[in-house]
Amino acid sequence: MLFFLIVMCVGLVGLSAMAIPGVFHHGLGHGSGHVTHVTHVTHHGHAVPGSDSGHGFMHFLPEPRLLFSLLALYGAFGNVLALTLSSFWLVALLALLPALLVERFVLAPLWTLAFRFQGRPSSPLPALLMEDARAVTPFRNGKGLVRVIRDGRSVQLSARLVDGQSMLPVRVGDKLRIEEIDPENERVTVSLF
Repeated sequence: MLFFLIVMCVGLVGLSAMAIPGVFHHGLGHGSGHVTHVTHVTHHGHAVPGSDSGHGFMHFLPEPRLLFSLLALYGAFGNVLALTLSSFWLVALLALLPALLVERFVLAPLWTLAFRFQGRPSSPLPALLMEDARAVTPFRNGKGLVRVIRDGRSVQLSARLVDGQSMLPVRVGDKLRIEEIDPENERVTVSLF
């Protein structure tokens, strides 16, 4: 029964195609520090601020992950049942139940668990204005590196002292305050306390 083999392959290829951008997204050197704003869209008919509700019937379509998982499972169970049953229509009907049950009670909880570990976007760099920072290197000619806590993570940024303090000595570990932020170049202007 070639039909079930094709359905299973379509599901597996679809799931693989969905995974490829996630695999190759990391480590390509695109990390420029810019934040992508994500709008959460629900499929339960609730209005979400900023979402485009003009898609009509589109919110009734299943998610691609669900569709490809069901195709792969349906094809796999169809192939197994075709080994023991000779009627195509009986196999097609009987393969639906285990495919739906495995998707609902095995794969859906696994996908939910996997998405819990999804990274959250960083807050915008200007949110660091007036925050405390620590010098990581001694400042030379009013320039050096500082460490700041951003979204619970330690981040190092290039820094320069404000104009009136550019000749003051700054040693490693000195406490500084962020006065200005250049988000495009990921640089900050700091002052001594």
